[in-house]
Amino acid sequence: MTGDRRAASRNASLLKRLRFWLRGALWHRSWFMAPILAWTYRCNFGHWPNPFAPTRFNEKLFVRMAFDRRPLLTRLAGKMEARAFVAERLGRDDQQAALLGVAYAPGDVAALALPARYIVKASHASGLVRIVTERDPIAPANLAALVESWLAQDYGRYTLEWCYRRVRPAVVFEALLDRDGAPPSDVKLFCFDGRVAYFQIDSARFTGHTQSIFDRDGHWLDIQVKDYPRDAVPPELPALLPEMIDAAERLSAGIDFVRVDLYDLGDRFLVGELTTTPQGGSGYFKPARWDMVFGARWTLPGWRVLRG
Repeated sequence: MTGDRRAASRNASLLKRLRFWLRGALWHRSWFMAPILAWTYRCNFGHWPNPFAPTRFNEKLFVRMAFDRRPLLTRLAGKMEARAFVAERLGRDDQQAALLGVAYAPGDVAALALPARYIVKASHASGLVRIVTERDPIAPANLAALVESWLAQDYGRYTLEWCYRRVRPAVVFEALLDRDGAPPSDVKLFCFDGRVAYFQIDSARFTGHTQSIFDRDGHWLDIQVKDYPRDAVPPELPALLPEMIDAAERLSAGIDFVRVDLYDLGDRFLVGELTTTPQGGSGYFKPARWDMVFGARWTLPGWRVLRG
């Protein structure tokens, strides 16, 4: 019986490794991903997506995630890759938070001369963020362990966002930004074919996160995305909104859709990220009609272009 149990355990282990290898080999294939993403879409929105004639914004995000294989998406997804793209498009490197260092392996942390306040982000993932301050420090050994755990994560496979597939795993250390002693607001501009149509202001992200959406002309819209609370009154528009729109349109020129995320520091702004799959395609609108309104702005390229 002992030999049988060992054999069964060995077979189970081999099967587990085979399943892992198959998913690793196939997860980026459209015929493998599309049914899973379609089912996820149905669970989120209550109906199946139409990949052949998509009309809703989130339907077009489904098409992008399931079928779009343009290398540009990878370049925009990775934080290190996006930094180079932004510097190239804007012709300058001072429109982004100061880069303090990059770790491609846990051992790289020891060589970094980090200040007391900084922010840590995974270049190859979304949402992996750690803020370090005097009040919330992190020991070097714990920081190295954090870097090791983040580098081991295959975010794209977990979320089925192909754009992260070829992003080199890295952990980025940037200067911590603040405005009047608090994190700056995010201004996220929805750009379609190089033109800003809407923008979103996210305030108090780490305390009482609220969100408001405006059209290009600054009209406050009655929209809520997922369960993020909408501001009770419209927040003050950024003083540099025209300059933000100009920068976003320069960054998005020639791209059918990208969301340009900026940090509003009052007298200046910095580019944060370039987002190609907001909310991983699960950001349902309230009221739902806005899904169609945003979708009407987005003209997807032909299938030959999408295949890269």
